[in-house]
Amino acid sequence: MKNTTQVYVMALNSPSRKTVRLWTGASINSLRHCFSKKIDRTLAEMQQHMDDLQRAIRVLATGGSYSINHSR
Repeated sequence: MKNTTQVYVMALNSPSRKTVRLWTGASINSLRHCFSKKIDRTLAEMQQHMDDLQRAIRVLATGGSYSINHSR
């Protein structure tokens, strides 16, 4: 996976309609609306980023090599 920053914005269209809108881009100023054909790939990308983040947090929480020294 590439190490570039990616910004995702997901919004519910309205409470009465179950429509989701998704934007993605390299920064908040360069967001582009995802077309319906691209949404599934973008959601999979988002899930992969979340999985990676959870894995990194688990390593930190279990005292992995990047753990915080609590003996102070």
